Amino acid sequence: MRLNILGARGPYPAKGEPTSGYLLRTKEANILLECGSGVLTRLLNFISFDEISFIICSHLHADHTSDLGVLRYYLASRGKEIDLYIPSEPKEEYDLIRKGVYRVKEIENNMEAKIGNLTINFLEGQHPYKSFAVRIEVDDKVFGFSGDTGFKEELIEFFKDADVLLLNAAYTDKEVEKIEPEKRFHLSPKQAAEIAKKANAKLLVLTHLKPECSEKEHLLSAKEVFENVVLATDNDTIEL
Repeated sequence: MRLNILGARGPYPAKGEPTSGYLLRTKEANILLECGSGVLTRLLNFISFDEISFIICSHLHADHTSDLGVLRYYLASRGKEIDLYIPSEPKEEYDLIRKGVYRVKEIENNMEAKIGNLTINFLEGQHPYKSFAVRIEVDDKVFGFSGDTGFKEELIEFFKDADVLLLNAAYTDKEVEKIEPEKRFHLSPKQAAEIAKKANAKLLVLTHLKPECSEKEHLLSAKEVFENVVLATDNDTIEL
């Protein structure tokens, strides 16, 4: 597997840096994971729109889905449809997205999907919108993605032995301590590192970084808990 970082900011872009978007490529499939603002123009650095096999969006916040609206124009102009895995809530956003070119597959908690030689599992996270973590296995390789979620013990087992673990780290460590546990909708660097360490992951990639965050502090903080960690950087390629 090969992971291309298309966008790693949230909940809004930085100058020249899109919001959430990742391309996971295997021998048989090109999976677009999240489709936030500005992601499609970065996708074209790696593949064409016609080469997208299917799309997964962890949840329906705009920083993860906004480019679906413009991808719709391209697909409609070619008479194409494509499979799109999304939650069914909130209904307003769901109804808007599902019209037309997208063959919607509704994500449910603990759902498993078999697509060719891929095994894809979903686990519901803790977020204002229903949001799902994703685990993808193929050829003895495991890729894990948190989507947007606060810390949940279930994530550790869900991501067990991941080769690459892509986790949101929108909060700082100080910030997360000031928020009531049930209202923590993202991870901090140390929380992400704790999940990676306990899950026995090989590599942790921190993403969904606020444009104003101190990247150096984020990285150093995570490394206090788990050494093998990097920040998601646009156009980077990570080999599994």
